[in-house]
Amino acid sequence: MKRQCKLMLCLLMAVVLLSSCSGGSSNQTVFPEVQQNLGTPQQLDAPVNEPADEPVNEPDTEPEYVPEDDEGSVFTDNPYLEDQGFSETDPLAEEDYQEPFDLSNSLSGNYTVVQQTEHTYAGSTPIPLDPVDLPTPTPRPPITFSYVPYTAGTLGLTFEAPSGWTVNDSLTEVFTVTEPAEQMNGNQQCVITIVAVPVNNNYDQRDLEKEVKARLNDISATNFSVWEPSLTATRRLMDVKGVYANYSGELVNGIKLGGRIHYVCINNMLYGVEIMYPREFREDYMNIFDKIRDTLKTL
Repeated sequence: MKRQCKLMLCLLMAVVLLSSCSGGSSNQTVFPEVQQNLGTPQQLDAPVNEPADEPVNEPDTEPEYVPEDDEGSVFTDNPYLEDQGFSETDPLAEEDYQEPFDLSNSLSGNYTVVQQTEHTYAGSTPIPLDPVDLPTPTPRPPITFSYVPYTAGTLGLTFEAPSGWTVNDSLTEVFTVTEPAEQMNGNQQCVITIVAVPVNNNYDQRDLEKEVKARLNDISATNFSVWEPSLTATRRLMDVKGVYANYSGELVNGIKLGGRIHYVCINNMLYGVEIMYPREFREDYMNIFDKIRDTLKTL
């Protein structure tokens, strides 16, 4: 009897223990994705073949887009559109162009018209250049001379020089030809001096340079307040290599002069040609010197 009671008590305790275990399992967390009902896949209907649209004959080229003529459109103010006559020379006037709107307020949508000024430049203030607008002065016509032969008998030479000039052959070794006062230009008469001096031997280039420099010193000592001689150089005279130099200066009375000295030595004879002229007419009177140099010959 006691055994049966003990056995019944053990069974009762086992039932109670099992009941407590099954109740605890019902409190476990259930994740939604586990409980999601995916269902059975649905059968998709077969695609229905609808009749294709009839082809439309489209043009080969797209129609030209014409912008609307809206008031205030940037296209109406573009200075480089072809219908406004843009050419390759227009960039020269690019500084005169100014945007019609103030784009600094473009983000806010507020535009202000910019007032055009008389001179619109992208840089410094323009400086007017008067010489551009002034008429070009008429160039002075060149002075023309008529040349005739001259004979310096005491020197044994002949040459060509302007006709009608005054000759002075009073000195044995010097022959001068002077422009008439009524024909002079620049308040200074042109004077041509030709010399022929016998020497002991033929001068070389160094000796000729000394003679030219000595003659420059002599001329500079006669009433010059400004004196500017050039360096010496070589050039042929009477088909022989000679030495020459140029000079320019201003007399004490304000007259500006120019000149050239050219020396050569032939057969123990020192020949020299000098010219003095108004400096303002240098090219005209140097033509006379070139004529004499080309025509100077011994008799």
